[in-house]
Amino acid sequence: MCTAVNKIDMSALETLEKINQTLIESGSSHLSEVKDPIMGKLAITDFFKSLSGNNYLSQNQAVEDLR
Repeated sequence: MCTAVNKIDMSALETLEKINQTLIESGSSHLSEVKDPIMGKLAITDFFKSLSGNNYLSQNQAVEDLR
């Protein structure tokens, strides 16, 4: 859940990529409630190509889908 994330820099992106890689090895990772400015920054990187799960508009949508 990313509602508290308002900014992302290269260090944060690298950390997010490492977390995603770790989660890929044990299952999958999903995002929810990513704010538009963050989506814009992530969209110009290869992050979503490596995301093993989905990006949900709401936490509720994610919970319902992943049950």
